[in-house]
Amino acid sequence: TAAAAAAPAAHLFFRPSPTRVARPKDAVELLWLSRSSPPRCCGSGGRSSSSSVPVREREGCGGGGGLGVSSPDLVDREYADLKLKEKLGHLGHVRIRQHVNPLSSALSVPVPVPDWKEVFRDPTLPLMVDVGSGSGRFLIWLAKNSPEPKNYLGLEIRQKLVKRAQFWVQDLSLRNIYFLFANATVSFDQLVTAYPGPLVLVSILCPDPHFKKKHHKRRVVQKPIVDSISKNLSPGGQVVERA
Repeated sequence: TAAAAAAPAAHLFFRPSPTRVARPKDAVELLWLSRSSPPRCCGSGGRSSSSSVPVREREGCGGGGGLGVSSPDLVDREYADLKLKEKLGHLGHVRIRQHVNPLSSALSVPVPVPDWKEVFRDPTLPLMVDVGSGSGRFLIWLAKNSPEPKNYLGLEIRQKLVKRAQFWVQDLSLRNIYFLFANATVSFDQLVTAYPGPLVLVSILCPDPHFKKKHHKRRVVQKPIVDSISKNLSPGGQVVERA
């Protein structure tokens, strides 16, 4: 990928899934360089003690023609251990808006950098940034289950999803994860530059490919974010991109 090519210290690890269920036909298993067992992203069906990261729920993941996530309850089942469904409170059901214009004036200005000491219990820990964090379930699962101390930052362009994800984070009393309503293409650099700890992992999972040439400018993987990853990623850090 462009991001990986620009950041020689980063590594991409993918492995074809051995089985296929109700999810994209080109499902992959993501291998993490970690002391923990390899987690899955859009991976094989059942969980086990050796590979237990849930499916990454992302509408449209896998592109046209894929199997997709056909069951509306599949995501809830995969993340049942988080017990999030009953924790919606006053926010209720959040409908995902598939298309948000990243070129709008409101999303063309970098977001203010938060006070990292207020956001994270220990802002010096290694940081993972998930670009386009969607509902946030995937990142919340990692924040709760990672065997290594890390902080997790989700950047999402759909404000309602960010509000719900932050509601879940607060309800679960997690202090190692935070979600920001932000256009990552515009805000990524100043956010990670201001973070006091090392940037060790960037994930860009199932971004909208915007095949038409006239819409290429709407892609999340643009030169500014690639350059910023290359500049800020710690030696030995990882970039995971799954289209």
